Amino acid sequence: MPSTDRIRVLRIVTRLNIGGPAIHVGVLTTGLDPQRFDTRLVIGRIGPQEGDMASRVLPDEARVIRLPSLQRALHPVKDVMAWWRLLRIIQAWRPDVVHTHMAKAGALGRAAAWAVRRLSRGRYRPLVLHTFHGHVLDGYFSPWVAWLFAAAERWLARRTDLLIAVSPSVKEDLVARGIAPAERIAVIPLGLPLEPLLALNGCRQAWRPAGDTGTLTVAWIGRLVPVKCPELFVEALARFGAGYRGRFQGLVVGDGELRPAIEQMVRQRGLAEQVSCVGWVSEMAGLYADADVVCLTSRNEGTPVALIEAMAAGKPVIATAVGGVPDVLGLDRAALQPWPSGDVVRGEGGCVVRPGDAEGLAASLARYAADPDLRRADGEAGRRRVRGRFAAARLIEDMERVYLGQTTNAGVEVPCTH
Repeated sequence: MPSTDRIRVLRIVTRLNIGGPAIHVGVLTTGLDPQRFDTRLVIGRIGPQEGDMASRVLPDEARVIRLPSLQRALHPVKDVMAWWRLLRIIQAWRPDVVHTHMAKAGALGRAAAWAVRRLSRGRYRPLVLHTFHGHVLDGYFSPWVAWLFAAAERWLARRTDLLIAVSPSVKEDLVARGIAPAERIAVIPLGLPLEPLLALNGCRQAWRPAGDTGTLTVAWIGRLVPVKCPELFVEALARFGAGYRGRFQGLVVGDGELRPAIEQMVRQRGLAEQVSCVGWVSEMAGLYADADVVCLTSRNEGTPVALIEAMAAGKPVIATAVGGVPDVLGLDRAALQPWPSGDVVRGEGGCVVRPGDAEGLAASLARYAADPDLRRADGEAGRRRVRGRFAAARLIEDMERVYLGQTTNAGVEVPCTH
């Protein structure tokens, strides 16, 4: 690393679609100390029906290289084009750090950095890092495709100086799948700009009729894609509504390939008057303020931003116990295997149910609906848990230590004391 010049950081991300990785990348791109770091960001193209967060997380002065050939979908020709362009960018700028995010950018960016190392014959060797915001090895593809991806990740891991997982559970999954040994994976949790949500106090009534405080409002937030399992939310609402005598509304916030199917399911289950698919929402603080409960129904997750944001807003959450979800709620995932007696396990800020358990979700909703004091207590507990632990300032501090070479030994965990 140079001692007098600023450290050059080339960050590569597949796309800045709505979700945690985009916010995480935006925080790092804009938050690093400009006196010590010179940052450039390469971003690919978002897919159809994906909301674009670039304008929300990046200021105009950010140094951005847009690479249309870099995209999530597999495309041999475009993938080779993206790899070649990344190789040329690395050769031309010679960054001190190449840091990749998300699966496609992680594969092509690390392969390009490795090729540049080989071509330079040891005269130029950037520090190569990759952050796993989750992984695509479960819930996305058929078993044989997932096996091929795992084999590719093992090859890439051996050519990466430091692997970073956003939660202990993501790290455990990577180790269990043989991607890399535990000592080569650091855990650096997400860091998000939570201050507006931490400051919320009471309803804004942007999503409720004027003066209405009696309608239970339940929100589901995410991409409408199979791995997020939004149909489980609709089924849980149908079961909950069958026994609930009060008024309630469900808000499906997001968009994606499953939206027509979810809207049809809402009608078929007789919930057209109670449940609305509202698409992407630009002003989320008002929605969190008006929600009474926030649900997550995924089959696979890294660290779900919607849960962290809901907890920062003081709202209780109900989620499937997958990926990094137990970590967010302060639960030991090992203690959930085998699953304890009962379908619902409470954590700090809410509760978890088994993946696919519509009955458990409905029962949890019924409990929160009947007990406003429990909603308030769990909401306050969740807010205490995420404050600081998932703050943007903490992420920047942790990552600056990595870039400054204080954790270049991949066997050293980055300490996170917040």
